[in-house]
Amino acid sequence: MLIKQCLYVLISCLFFSTVLNVAGAVDVECLVIADTLLAGHSSEKDTNSGARNHLRVKGYQGVVVVRFDMSKLAGQKVDGAILSLHCASISGNAVGKTISEKISTVAHDWIEGKGDYTVDKESATFLWPGKAIAKTWGKDNGEKTDRYGPIDVLDVVGGFGGSILNKEGIWEFQVGEWTDIELDAELVQGLVDGTQYGVAVMRNSVGVNLDLSSREEALGKFSPKLVVQARAFPVQSRGKLASRWGAFKLISRFKRIGRRTEARKKGTN
Repeated sequence: MLIKQCLYVLISCLFFSTVLNVAGAVDVECLVIADTLLAGHSSEKDTNSGARNHLRVKGYQGVVVVRFDMSKLAGQKVDGAILSLHCASISGNAVGKTISEKISTVAHDWIEGKGDYTVDKESATFLWPGKAIAKTWGKDNGEKTDRYGPIDVLDVVGGFGGSILNKEGIWEFQVGEWTDIELDAELVQGLVDGTQYGVAVMRNSVGVNLDLSSREEALGKFSPKLVVQARAFPVQSRGKLASRWGAFKLISRFKRIGRRTEARKKGTN
């Protein structure tokens, strides 16, 4: 009897140790589910680019927005994240590399669309988020936000309209390489809580064309990636849900072994 009790204590300790290890801070990979380019050039403001392989960051003329599936993290608290972007090409004044990008959330819902610089009122463009969501990026009554000028996507990114601007950083992009960008906890928490609708990549200047790979290129091989550091969340590294069922089955198995051992003892007495 004493041996069986010790066995139960040992297995219980192993089980709770497993739970505590699993519940610590872990990395959770969130898959990209939408990305597009919102082009602000006068001839492109009403075009959608949800189907393009490359999405251009170019000042107000090119704002790239990316949305990730945050459902694994529902209700959780986070300490930050790493956003990884693949550089497809660079042209303009700083050919080869560029280091002056800005990152923020998108404070308004939007529809990815299937365009390729295609005029589209149903999906996200520089002027509207998609007909099924709203007529404009601002309020439908045309009221201006805290940014001066006509309402467009710039009213809901870059710290305007309730969007969350990431802390200043220097991130070097080189053609054919991945760039890892550290995201603030506040920004990522907005994505987890559902109050923000993705990440925007911007530039202050139109002098450089930074083309980022989209989820459409090479069947998703170069898709944007987001790895979130979550607290007290039962997942393993890379976002796979950790199963506690195995530990429960292990305890049940030892209980059955204990019962059989007791039965054999009684049979020999």
